This record gives sequence, C-alpha cells and structure tokens, in this order.
Amino acid sequence: MEDLIKRAPVSREETDSEEWLVTYADMMTLLMTFFVLLFSMSTIDPVKIEQFGEAMGKELGKKSAPVEGRVSLAQIDRDVKEIINQENLDQYVDVHHSHRGVTISIVADLLFARGSAELNPQVFPILDKFIAKIDNSIYQIAVEGHTDSDPIRSNLYPSNWELSAARASKVVNYYLSKGLEPERFRAIGFAHTRPKAPNTTPENKSQNRRVEITFLAIS
Repeated sequence: MEDLIKRAPVSREETDSEEWLVTYADMMTLLMTFFVLLFSMSTIDPVKIEQFGEAMGKELGKKSAPVEGRVSLAQIDRDVKEIINQENLDQYVDVHHSHRGVTISIVADLLFARGSAELNPQVFPILDKFIAKIDNSIYQIAVEGHTDSDPIRSNLYPSNWELSAARASKVVNYYLSKGLEPERFRAIGFAHTRPKAPNTTPENKSQNRRVEITFLAIS
C-alpha cells in the first residue's frame, strides 16, 4: 500500500520561497539578541526617563500626575537647581543625576571646620532649603561623607573613615531634628576612596571634601 502512495514532488519554486523565511527569522533573532545586550550594558538614568515621559505627555496633551501627589526625581532635580541659582550657591553646592538618583553635593569646608564633624550653624539655612524636597518625596535618602587623601589622626577620628562617617551622621541627625523620618535615611562614610578629582592640588582636594545627599531611585 505504501508503494502506491507517492508524495507529490516539491517544486523548486516552493523551496526557494521558504528559504527566505529561515534567513529572516535568523536575522530577527540576532537583532533581538543585539538590542537585549545593549540594554543590559546600558546605564538607565531614572531622571532622564521621567523627563522623557513628561515631554511625551506634553506632546500628547496629557500631564502625568506624581504618585500620591509626591514629587518626582525630575522635579527634585529642577527645584534644587532653582534653589542653587536663587541663593547663589553654585560655588558650594552642585546637583547632578545618575542611575542612582538625584545627588546634592555640598563642599565640606562650608559645613565643617577642617578635621571636625561639628556642623557650622551658618549652613543651617542652606540645609533647611532641602527639607521640603526630602519631606515631599517618597525616596530613601543616602547621606555620604567624603574626604581628601590627606591623612588625619586625632583622638576622635583615627582616620578619614571615622571623620567621613561622622560628618554624614551629623547631617542625618540635623534632618532628624527637623522631624524627618529616620527610616528613610542612611549615613555612609567613604573617606578618600571616591574622589571627584585627583588629589593633586588644593583646589581638587577641596572638591573631594564634600557631603552628598542622594534621593535614591532604587533603595
């Protein structure tokens, strides 16, 4: 019976018409793999994503409302920059954003005397400028202390590690005294391990001595 049933021969045209599908499928698979690889290697900036969403909302005639009425990272970035410009603080305070979130960087020489972790009362009004931004946000706050590479040895601070951590803790404690939630804060000391510039000149060392307040995109 099998000998009687013969398969119809496949024409050359039908074979050629199906070969391009295999090539097309392979190309789509390679492209998908390529873009997945690019995405995995990229650094996602949440502020840029929010700014893009806001821009698209304006183009479509829609406004994206913040979650529970809280401010977004993009809004925090804009507001802090406006505060810095209004108060002429650009020489001492800087704001930038990255994949971590929005970071306010304050020159430590403005906050503390050399080798000390006692806050200068004259900077209280500056720190107060950011209380509303912290209070009205939903983000965890990292306060990080940084020093230059010059070694320090004292009874209170045997090394720059202790000094940088103490300075971060002082800033956190100041904000807690203003009624902000302690569960949202973390104090971290990095000593001289994360310089903004090489510790080769007094100017660079001054930049490296800083306290950074970061609104964390990911806790």
